[in-house]
Order: sequence, then structure tokens, then C-alpha cells
Amino acid sequence: MGLVLAGGLSSRMGMDKAQLRRCEQTMLAFSRRLLESLGLEVAVSGGGSGIPDLEPQSGPLGGIYSALRQLQPCALLVVPVDMPLLTADALRPLLEQGEQCRVPVCYRDCYLPLYLPNSQKVLDYLEAVFAPGSDKPRSVKKLLVALGGQQLPVTDSQVLINTNTPEEWQQARALFVGGADQ
Repeated sequence: MGLVLAGGLSSRMGMDKAQLRRCEQTMLAFSRRLLESLGLEVAVSGGGSGIPDLEPQSGPLGGIYSALRQLQPCALLVVPVDMPLLTADALRPLLEQGEQCRVPVCYRDCYLPLYLPNSQKVLDYLEAVFAPGSDKPRSVKKLLVALGGQQLPVTDSQVLINTNTPEEWQQARALFVGGADQ
């Protein structure tokens, strides 16, 4: 299953990143279609109409935890809504390696996008992180370390650019095919 993380506050961007427009579609629609192009059923975490967070304001790990608990998929291919240059070709190796090895897989020093199998080990880790009074960090990086995740070499760092500020969005926009987005 594909999961689009769209539940952030977008405070640095100054507007909802999911509603930014890329090639005549919102970033949410772009992200959904990207996952659908890989043959995945797609869910959205947060963003009002998505899966509600079990732990509000808990970042990407909270969205992942909520999706695993509520949807109980075999695995998730997780993409953030703020990667306008991401491609299916960049996601395919994560999916293939993850399905082959059944461990979390991301790119080196880039923790999203992420392939995450749903296993008891994953759920136990997340339950401990989100247990009342837990001081465990709510970090995708820490999850990968704890679960023996793999990091693939980056072949095209440009597709992994995420946009958190208007300046980053404008820089990414200059790279879009067609470049006529707003």
C-alpha cells in the first residue's frame, strides 16, 4: 500500500503543501498518482480527509504509526507530500528491495520516501515509541536503525528534494517539466 504523508502544519511554507500546484495538479494528487502508477492502493495520512492521527502533532512517524494501526497493510511505501521531483523510477528500487528483504528501506541519508513492512517487530517498536510517558524519539531515522533498515545509494539526489519553504518550492518549480506551474 502507498501512503502519502500530508498531515504537517506547513508552517515554514505558509500554506498547505498538499495544495501547492505542480503541472496542473495539487501535490497531493501528484503524490497519489505517483504511488498509483506503481500499482499500489493509496491512503493519505492527515490533511483533513486522510487517516486521522492516533497521536496528533507527532510528525511523519505518527502518520506511519496511524496508517499501520488503522489500515493493517502488509507493507507501506511512504512518500511525503512535499517532494515535487519524485518519480516512480526512484520509488521502484525501494519497493523491490523492501519486498525482497522484508526490512525497512530508504535512500542513504534520506529517510523518506520509505518502504516499511508491517511486522510485529515494527508494531512493537512503534507501540513503545507512542506509549504514554515514552521518551523514545519519534524519528524515522531511529526507526530505521532499530529495525535494521537498509539505505540504498542515491543515484539522482534531485528527485529526493523536498520543499519546506517558498524559496525551496520556487527552486524545485524551476526544474519541473513544463515549468508553467503556479
